[in-house]
Amino acid sequence: MARSLEEAGWAAELYDAGWKLVWVSSEILELTGESDPAELGYGEHVLEHIRRTTFQNMISAESVASLLEVELPMVLHDTPGGKEELKRLAGGTLDEVIDRIEERAPPTSWASQIEFLQGDLPPIPVNLLVTRLHSRKGEHIGRLVLYGPALPTSILSLVARGDPAMFERMARLVDPGRRPAAILFADVQDSGLVSKRLPSASYFGLLRGLITAIDEVVGRFGGVVGKHAGDGATAFFIADDLGSPSGAARGALEAARAIAVVARDVVKRTSDESEALDPDDVKVNVGVHWGGQLYMGQLVTGGRLEVTALGDTVNEAARIQQSARDGQVLASKSLLEQLRADDAKALDIDPDAMTYRTIEELPGASSKAKRDAGTVPVATL
Repeated sequence: MARSLEEAGWAAELYDAGWKLVWVSSEILELTGESDPAELGYGEHVLEHIRRTTFQNMISAESVASLLEVELPMVLHDTPGGKEELKRLAGGTLDEVIDRIEERAPPTSWASQIEFLQGDLPPIPVNLLVTRLHSRKGEHIGRLVLYGPALPTSILSLVARGDPAMFERMARLVDPGRRPAAILFADVQDSGLVSKRLPSASYFGLLRGLITAIDEVVGRFGGVVGKHAGDGATAFFIADDLGSPSGAARGALEAARAIAVVARDVVKRTSDESEALDPDDVKVNVGVHWGGQLYMGQLVTGGRLEVTALGDTVNEAARIQQSARDGQVLASKSLLEQLRADDAKALDIDPDAMTYRTIEELPGASSKAKRDAGTVPVATL
């Protein structure tokens, strides 16, 4: 049972017939931040298990109280030694509660809800399903606890459309910190003019298609999607995720080139449906830069989950993109010089033969770009 639960990716626990913890899935370990299952209390009774700091940091005190109200009468039913044994196992912390409960035979299964805590993030409701397990002969051998999101299936189906590998990379950013990463900005050139030429429905379809395609490219090359602002997109390619600074730079450059290809495909589909749009009228400009010490982390609110980064290099990357014109990909010198020889060869780039111009030398650079990133050297790919 443990093997099948692990293969299916469930957040799950198994207890024996005496309510002792015998197994937790790797998803539980990931949520708790523990690398050693024994630290969760393997072999301990559930009343000992819930006294551990790891457990108390994961579930709100109100949720623990609610669970005890439901489960203590059933635990009493399955515990030789009765209330005195429960008091011993609880270490004297639940004497008054145990004194007033009455034994109750557990049903075959029951459901409940807890409030899950993770660091300083807002608490979230989590559903749990408990099922009593029996041998082929009908003997009670333990219980299974399954944890799942307290979301309606109709909403969960929308969330599940995302890229699981990218979500895993985003999950690793739950603790903000400094990380070396490549930064990518992409934006539609003269989007205001394009929007005026198209019906609102067609323009919305164009933007949705472009953003969806860009996000797919970012995920394909090992990146993490950042903020979406209007018709633009941001992405980060973290050195730890891609094995090295060179791997991160390569991932960002591969994504930048691929964005130009997928953008043309999306624009062509839209132009086939609307005579008002010429495929040559829509250009997606991309800027790629290196951030040696980006301060990165999750931004989680009631309405969104996104990754954001702080630092001067993020602002510079935005100005690099804004200085690109007519579908250009501009890459900074600091990013290109992260490439090892093998990654540069795979990209058909020779960093030692590149010619650079500073942002202030580019004809498309605005006064703001010159002010914020004027001395940053870039090359056109």
